[in-house]
Amino acid sequence: MTEKLITMVNAAPGRDDEFREWYWGTHVAEVLGLPGFVSAQRLRLAGEPGGAAAFGYATVYEIEGSAADARDRMFSAGLGMSDSMDLSAMIVAPFVSAPEDAVG
Repeated sequence: MTEKLITMVNAAPGRDDEFREWYWGTHVAEVLGLPGFVSAQRLRLAGEPGGAAAFGYATVYEIEGSAADARDRMFSAGLGMSDSMDLSAMIVAPFVSAPEDAVG
């Protein structure tokens, strides 16, 4: 069964281009090299962050096995970080399918 690990982050102020180059070009590739990480879908907020939409970027990782365990592996892997990412706030949350809530 696959689970999802969803991350939501922001670029440091005024550094979106640098952030996207590092995040999509380096960081996501490093994460996909970790055990259990199958694929990644990159997302960018349509519009400007603010209010309920506090994050400008998200990545949905498909995980083989436990997304919570994958999150722990990601945090303990010693991956390089960039100061182009706003480290003051982020969300990294594991999700599982909820077939009982399926529509259609």
